[in-house]
Amino acid sequence: MLVNLKVKILIFAASTLLYCSCTKKDDNPPNLLVQSPLSNESFQLPCDIKISGYVTDNDKVDRVEVNLVSENSATIVQGFDLNADSSYFEYDLSFTVNDLLLLSGSYFINIKAYDKFGNFNSEFISIYLNEIPKTLQSLIYITNNTNQTFIYQEDSTGNSQLVKQLLGNHLLSLGNSRSQHLFVGTDQNGDFFALNNFTKLWNVPVLSSNYPLFIDGSKSEDGNQSHLVLADGRINSYNKNGNIINTIYSNPQEWFGKFNFQENIVLVESSTSFLDRDLVVYFRQSGIEKQRVEIDGEIVKIVSISNNEYAIFSKFLNQSRISIYYENLNQIFTDLELPNCEIFDASLFDNYLIFSSSNGLFKYDFNLNILTSISSNLIVSKIIRSEMDSFVYLIAGNKLWTYSSTANLSLITNYGDSIRNFIPVYNK
Repeated sequence: MLVNLKVKILIFAASTLLYCSCTKKDDNPPNLLVQSPLSNESFQLPCDIKISGYVTDNDKVDRVEVNLVSENSATIVQGFDLNADSSYFEYDLSFTVNDLLLLSGSYFINIKAYDKFGNFNSEFISIYLNEIPKTLQSLIYITNNTNQTFIYQEDSTGNSQLVKQLLGNHLLSLGNSRSQHLFVGTDQNGDFFALNNFTKLWNVPVLSSNYPLFIDGSKSEDGNQSHLVLADGRINSYNKNGNIINTIYSNPQEWFGKFNFQENIVLVESSTSFLDRDLVVYFRQSGIEKQRVEIDGEIVKIVSISNNEYAIFSKFLNQSRISIYYENLNQIFTDLELPNCEIFDASLFDNYLIFSSSNGLFKYDFNLNILTSISSNLIVSKIIRSEMDSFVYLIAGNKLWTYSSTANLSLITNYGDSIRNFIPVYNK
């Protein structure tokens, strides 16, 4: 009886070993060959990218995945998940890449082949994508008359039409071609509009104040955010969907003025009275004050001129001043004083500063401390940099001018009404 039991155990063990050996898992991944695209092949967006090749396996290929990813492995285009059920599988497909906002650079076609046991093999084929070129789509002119703000759009053929009429006098307007929206703030209200049809997207509520409701505005360098300085002591950052993604608050009994947004910090004028004014630096994400320095006069413009250095344009009574603020040192030094002069706007242009004033249009070499007059007759209220070409737009009353890097001053148009703002609209 004991012998028979031992025999049964041996037979069971042998059967189990035989079964396990027959069902042993396959550890061999599929063989993957990519025929197209070629490594380092270049494409101009928008484009169709052809992906072809074949996969073999000692048993069966289960599926093949194809995606377009960035250099940091972020998925750019979710491609295809192809089912297969054979030891040899050919793939031949293409996908369209037409993202208007995709930047030029190196990307990868990521191809993964799996067998039915979960073994996989992958290939990363490097390609270069050339972005869709930026083009000028239209021009927006904003005018103001008898408590009404008017928005006109001029298309590529030169035809102009009134697209929006708003209650209130114009205070601030800001275009963002990447997000394809336009902000217009009056002394009555502030709204974002879609640039394609000028429908209202969302409202910007502001608590009533003795100050203008909307003080200043800008967009981030990549265009993903729009920033507004509000009269109730807030600096709001909005994404393309109108969500407030960050807010910086002023101290009690302080009011914000002109500002400058950088990657990690925000510089802004903060005042408690006409005479008591500081330049304050906040950490951008936390909104915590980093440092401040006292300034003389009201800030008209803060212009970044190099890493941690800023040109501060200010005015007090009938005198204007250009100062250089060193953020690392938290010190400000007067660079140029302009008596009997009021500065209106300023911008960095070809490694020098261009600014408009009651005495005309000037350029200032802050490295050599050389001031040069561009025009003593042209009184410019606003300077707008072109995002495509080496020139700036200049608003002077009802006229629009350009000033190029070759020092060429040209009249573009003579508008019917006084121009409050001019916004070039690009495809991205």
